[in-house]
Amino acid sequence: GKLGLLKMDFLGLKTLTVIRNTVELVKQNRGVTIDIDKLPLDDAKTYELLNKGLTVGVFQLESGGMRDLCRKFQISSVEHITALVALYRPGPMDLIPDFIKRRHGEVEIVYEHPLLESIAKETYGVLIYQEQVMQATQLLAGYTLGSADLLRRAMGKKDAAEMAKQRKTFVDGAAKVNNIPAQKANQIFDLLEKFAGYGFNKSHAAAYAVVAYQTAYLKANYTVEFLSAMMTNDMSDTSKLTILINEAKLFGVEVLGPDVNESGVHFTPAPSKKVAEPSNGAANGNGHATQGQAIRFGLAAVKGIGEAAVESILDARKKGGAFHSLEELCERADGRAVTRKVLEALIKSGACDSFGLNRATMFSKIDRVVSRAASIVQDRQRGQNTLFGMLEDKSVDKKPEPEKLLPEWDQNELLAYEKELLGFYLSGHPLMPLMPLIDRYGLHKSNQLQELPARSMTRIAGMVSDVQKGISKKSNKPYAMVTLEDLEGTVQILCMNENYDKFGMLLVPTKPLLVIGEVNNSEDKPKIFPVEIMELEKAPLKFTKQVFLRLNTEGLTPQDLENARDLITAYPGRIPVFLCLREPGGERIFIETHERYRVSPSSEFQHAVNERFGKETFFPKVDTSVPEREKRKWEKKSGPTSNED
Repeated sequence: GKLGLLKMDFLGLKTLTVIRNTVELVKQNRGVTIDIDKLPLDDAKTYELLNKGLTVGVFQLESGGMRDLCRKFQISSVEHITALVALYRPGPMDLIPDFIKRRHGEVEIVYEHPLLESIAKETYGVLIYQEQVMQATQLLAGYTLGSADLLRRAMGKKDAAEMAKQRKTFVDGAAKVNNIPAQKANQIFDLLEKFAGYGFNKSHAAAYAVVAYQTAYLKANYTVEFLSAMMTNDMSDTSKLTILINEAKLFGVEVLGPDVNESGVHFTPAPSKKVAEPSNGAANGNGHATQGQAIRFGLAAVKGIGEAAVESILDARKKGGAFHSLEELCERADGRAVTRKVLEALIKSGACDSFGLNRATMFSKIDRVVSRAASIVQDRQRGQNTLFGMLEDKSVDKKPEPEKLLPEWDQNELLAYEKELLGFYLSGHPLMPLMPLIDRYGLHKSNQLQELPARSMTRIAGMVSDVQKGISKKSNKPYAMVTLEDLEGTVQILCMNENYDKFGMLLVPTKPLLVIGEVNNSEDKPKIFPVEIMELEKAPLKFTKQVFLRLNTEGLTPQDLENARDLITAYPGRIPVFLCLREPGGERIFIETHERYRVSPSSEFQHAVNERFGKETFFPKVDTSVPEREKRKWEKKSGPTSNED
């Protein structure tokens, strides 16, 4: 299949770069040399990875449909990958369900002629490749290679006159070479014609399959190096980087932030900061056994730090070892490259955390540090390193001026800077405090939407991370495309017409929202057409049917019940309250309270109750029903409408 490699597209080239960089990283990190062209083609780990559908970053196999196909098909050879690459295209896609059944022996494989078996056995009796169609004409009707190719082209073009001529040649040839009766030969010709329209060039598919196998092999066996190379390749594309960071989490690989003492230019394998469980391997004296692997952010991936600055920092580190303070970093690195702007980016992204001061304090002294470093460098250049100067330096070292420590920026500010400079939140997520609301009042997370039936209605909670507004060419009205982010990923919300007028004011970056709407997952990334958008904090009020206070009867005093009553009356509203009294033996008694004790559920109320009686006391029974989806105009015409919600 060498021919296929000539037909390389840019996608292929990007993948080849990732493969090359992974191999280099494995050599640096583990001292192992991989010959990528001589990989064992029966590696169990690789097939396990493919068959579980863990194919993010695997060439040609990472789309949702392809992952699903890998899981259903259960790949066990490179030939299998070749066949799937050839089949997963608009025309032959219809053959896939049957192909999977044949693979698992659920459909009997019958050949139109015994000679076809030798050609189609590896593809379970289905002719997938152009080469198979050509082979069949050679074998059955004695065609030469050249005329077989002409026939293949004629079949592809569906030229009726040419086909009638070819059919006669084929039927005559089949009779002459193999004594095949005309009726049978015509049937076989029909079959070939059907598959010729679908046929894919096998050498091309095989070249792709080999690259797919290579990437899967590296991902399965050298996960940290492979993901590092992928991240470096997608360094400037935040959405791809986010997918890769989530993928690393899935494989138990930690992603560590940038660090002026630890980072290279690009993403690199690093020892994990988490202490792994001591595994049995620890006893045999290899240090790797208990040390997990992580991926360290490259300095070049921090926005606002140019290549010159990165090189200058790494140069200085190579010459004189680790930096211990901001002052030292500025003195040793080239001041023309490591500017005030670069220092700001380093501090805000967390790359200077190892100096032991908080980010707010370091940020406040940038000006002093930069001017001090500049004057020291100037003095050096003037040759003022006199004896007196050296003595002075020594004494300065002994008593640095006391640090003015500032309180750290608040969590939201810290995270906002990380997001600005790295593209996402590394040391936490602003949604963390809202997790109880998200888990309880959302019905799906962003990473589940793709799997839902088409046009399902759902409720999803998250935070607005981006808003793009425009004017629709069709209706000439404003619309907004909103990116809603939860801890699993993002989803697009398309807000137009009356929805734009109704909910436009809620579409503000960093605002936590609950969105109810219809999922459109026909494309690559799911979108939601909303029917309602609200502030997340208002969800408990709208979607709680009943509130239960779970109290243990053991040690429960009349005073406790008074306290419970006071809390309930402090949040009056329309939702009924039940007391759930739990006996030590596990029995439960439910008491419905009088309707004058109805409440307004909220995070604040929940917090107050749990604070007083212990966590898990407050339990809201949530309404999980969603409104019926609205019929589209053409659906309404065709029959009685359902009663609209």
